[in-house]
Amino acid sequence: MYAATSRAGVFLSDDRGQTWCEINEGITYKEAWSLVQHPTTGELVLGTGPSSVFKSDDGGDSWSDCEQLRTLPETIDWSFPQPPHVSHVKGLALCAQDPNLIFGAVEEGWIVRSKDGGKSWQNIREGTEFDSHSVAVMPDNPAVVIATSGKWFYKSVDGGDHFTKRDAGLDRRYMAQVAYHPSRPQVFLTAAAAVPPPFWRRPEGADTGFYRSADQGESWQRLSGGLPEYFKAAPRAVAGDAEEPDTFLFGMTDGGVWLTEDGGDSFCQIVAGIPQVTSLRVAYR
Repeated sequence: MYAATSRAGVFLSDDRGQTWCEINEGITYKEAWSLVQHPTTGELVLGTGPSSVFKSDDGGDSWSDCEQLRTLPETIDWSFPQPPHVSHVKGLALCAQDPNLIFGAVEEGWIVRSKDGGKSWQNIREGTEFDSHSVAVMPDNPAVVIATSGKWFYKSVDGGDHFTKRDAGLDRRYMAQVAYHPSRPQVFLTAAAAVPPPFWRRPEGADTGFYRSADQGESWQRLSGGLPEYFKAAPRAVAGDAEEPDTFLFGMTDGGVWLTEDGGDSFCQIVAGIPQVTSLRVAYR
């Protein structure tokens, strides 16, 4: 079990979370934002702030710096609204069919892509949003790449060369991640706030909506079953259940976790009163 932390890098537990040890050899920046593992090679890829990517092929014992990312000419434009205005790699995506393919969502700095395992990088700006939040490669077709952002949802059908906005049915723009089950990659669930974080403290809050797509993001349906008529908290995390295709969870800024077990037809709150939920995973013991 791995944990990426906001200030202390990466930790490993080999006893189901009873104890943890730091595994940061080779990691220059310990402000961790995203951590993924390739499903076949087991290689770990870490995204940090300032925007950097580190890789480990030995289970985290040591890490190598994909330093060419920081040499991209576009990095001069990368930023973040809050001081000290330093961007970070908020999301990462790997391709099961091609271990050398890495995508990153830079907040704020568009989408980045490496086709050679992190040795060289490209900043993909065409059709994407500057404030990128997440990116994913579809398991049924690696030519399809999806991305969420602070301004809508985007999709590529040519491996990430070009993206276009797909917002039919979406009436909120500040997007959380998209979740889907590998056996049904056409069905997406997500949530989005009407306004960005600086406005979440207003009396009306974030004004969040929950959404489902049955056609891999071409169109969206607003969901309402079991949800408050007006949702003030903002979504920070969305996760699916690998063993239950219809089960999805949503983590919110007010410390709530909402669950659907029927693919979004109905929701119930299963957690309340904890600090804001910024990450979710479903695990079985």
